[in-house]
Amino acid sequence: MYSNPAEYFVHLVNVDFHPGLRLGPFVRALEEGSEPQRLRVDIARDRSMRGVNVINYAMLRAMQPSRLDQFCVLLHRNMANNWRHPGVFWLRVLMYILLSFMVGTMYLSSNQEITSSAMVPLLFYVQAFLVFMSVAALPALLEQRAVLEREVRSHSLHLASYTTANLLGALPGILFISLLASFIVVYFAHVHSFGSFFFNLTLSLVTAESMMHLLGAAVSHYIMGIALGAGLFGMFMLCEGFMVPFTAIPAYWKWGYYLAFHTYSFESFMYEHFSQENTEEAWDLLKSYGMENVDVPRNMIILVGYAAVLQLAGIVVLAFRFGRHKQR
Repeated sequence: MYSNPAEYFVHLVNVDFHPGLRLGPFVRALEEGSEPQRLRVDIARDRSMRGVNVINYAMLRAMQPSRLDQFCVLLHRNMANNWRHPGVFWLRVLMYILLSFMVGTMYLSSNQEITSSAMVPLLFYVQAFLVFMSVAALPALLEQRAVLEREVRSHSLHLASYTTANLLGALPGILFISLLASFIVVYFAHVHSFGSFFFNLTLSLVTAESMMHLLGAAVSHYIMGIALGAGLFGMFMLCEGFMVPFTAIPAYWKWGYYLAFHTYSFESFMYEHFSQENTEEAWDLLKSYGMENVDVPRNMIILVGYAAVLQLAGIVVLAFRFGRHKQR
C-alpha cells in the first residue's frame, strides 16, 4: 500500500480523531535527535553565508536560451495544450457551435416576422455573450502560470516571450471559433456581411482573451479571476449602448461607455449590418442608438490597441509578481 509521506506524517500527529494521542515523544525526538541537530547546524551555516554570492549569474545568462528559442518552444507548447485540453478548446468550440446554431435558427432569415429592430438583440448577443464565454480560458491560464513561475525562478524564461507565445498560441483557436460562429450566424440569420462580421468577432475575442491573460496574471485562484472577468464583462454589456443608448446614459456612467471594448464591436456590428440594409427603418434604428456615423476602421484599430494594452499590462503584472526572481 502506497501513501503520500506528507499525509502519513500528518496522520501520525492528528489528534482530531485520536484525542488520547501523545505528541510529547515526537516533539522531544524532533528537538533532541541527532538528525534535527545536524539540520540546525546546516541551516546556521547557510545563514552565515548569506552575504556570499553562491549563484553564478554569468553562467546562468550564458546557458539561457535566446528569446526567439523561448518563443518557439512556448508557442509550440501552448498550441499543443490548446488543442489537447478539452476544457480550454474543444468544449468551447462545441458550445460556440451550439449557441451560434441556436441563435442563427432563432433569427432564421426565412422568418418574415423577424423585423429589423428584432435583429438588434441578435447583434448584441453575438458580441456580448460569445465574448463572455472567454472566462472559460482562465483555469488553464492559471495552470500554465505555475509552470511559468518555476521557469522564471530558474532564470530560463523572459516574460515578453511567454506573453507573445501565449497570445499567438491562442490565435488559431480564436480564428477557428470565430470562423465557425460567423459562418453559422451569417448564413442562417442573413447578417451583413461575412467578412466584417468575422473580423469584428475575431478582434472582440482576441481582446477578451487578452483580458483573461491579464486577470490570470493578477489573481491567485481561477474562481477569483472568473468572478472578476464576469463582473467586468457584465459592466461592459450595460455600458456599451444597447440597453441604454449613449445619449441617455447618465453622465456619471459615460466613462464606462468609452472604457468598454464591447462598445466598439457593438457599434461596428450595428453599422455594418443596418447600413447595408439601407432602408429607412434601418437608418432610423441607427439614429435611435446614435450610431448613424460609425467609423468602423477606427473601432477596429481601437480593439487592436485595447488588446495590446492588456497584454502589456499582463507583462507588467507578471514582472511585479516574479520580479524578485529575475536576474540581477
